Amino acid sequence: MFFPSKPYIDQVVPYEPGRPIEEVQRELGIRHLVKLASNENPLGVSPKARRALQKLLPNLHYYPESTAPELLKALAKYHGVSGKQIILGNGSNEIIEFLCRALLSEGDEVVSGECSFLVYPLITQICGGRFRVSPMKDFAYDLDALGRLINAKTRLVFIANPNNPTGTYVTQQVLARFLSKVGEEVIVCLDEAYADFADAKDYPRGLNYLKQGAGNVIVLRTFSKSHGLAGLRIGYGIGSERLIQYLQKVRQPFNVNAAAQVAARAALEDKAYLRRAQKLVKQGRMFLYKGFDRLGLKYVRSQANFVLVDLGTDSKPVVDGLLKKGLIVRGVKAYNLPTFIRVSIGLPAQNTQFIKMLDLILRRTKGES
Repeated sequence: MFFPSKPYIDQVVPYEPGRPIEEVQRELGIRHLVKLASNENPLGVSPKARRALQKLLPNLHYYPESTAPELLKALAKYHGVSGKQIILGNGSNEIIEFLCRALLSEGDEVVSGECSFLVYPLITQICGGRFRVSPMKDFAYDLDALGRLINAKTRLVFIANPNNPTGTYVTQQVLARFLSKVGEEVIVCLDEAYADFADAKDYPRGLNYLKQGAGNVIVLRTFSKSHGLAGLRIGYGIGSERLIQYLQKVRQPFNVNAAAQVAARAALEDKAYLRRAQKLVKQGRMFLYKGFDRLGLKYVRSQANFVLVDLGTDSKPVVDGLLKKGLIVRGVKAYNLPTFIRVSIGLPAQNTQFIKMLDLILRRTKGES
């Protein structure tokens, strides 16, 4: 069958997400699996969100409220902004799509770092844009180099802070200097999917720049990580009223389902759960650092709920070996890091199991007893 395809879409390489537990169980017949590949919250769904979902079940035959007014009200209060400054998405990924669809015409440019979230170049390409990257510096954004890429064709800048898959962050001083040099006609997207796990003293909160009048900044957040709602796919963007109302024009009605709306509202109120998640991640990072030090492996210190580690050898045999032992981790060859893996912080027993199995498999790979 003939259809008028677009060359830039023909060339798209689809994003490969982390493999779900059920898929691996079917394929390998392994009953008990530990997934440390997709940066999910190992604590499960927050108790308050769980109760809210149970109350919703009798009403799932109704359409959700398209504009989610109660959730917008809760988020506005939570962040100290107007509800008109917030747009909801099917995960924060959908907000990335809104930005590209609304701002890019064919041939327009988007800039970011070379080792950043793969969805940025993917959606840019689908929208007919050109994606340009600046080299990373010590696995972090080099905003001076990135700034030199901005030209008359640039419409959008993506900065993941903390960054995925490296876990590094841009400091407050560096980000402020960068934003002061970017023209108002270029939108800067600060993707803060992992912000709740960042505890560095000089980590900048993008919302502060918005409140100081930076009309070209939009901040992305998600309920998938620290709030434990990855399966419901809900995220949001916060920007100027003018930008958000413009993005609303490309949002489909009912893009956020009813379950996601009520669970997100409840999760915002579950501060005890959030504190538990943050404590778990902080302790888990330190545990993994010590384990990697003991194994003689280099790693990148992280401000997120995962750690990027260099195995010093092709990562695929190790990833496959861990999989056979019931552990799913993420190889990052797609980021041009063929010897690295990204491992999510799990429960203490899961972290211990991972280090033990990694040690065993690396010894076998090197031919040691």
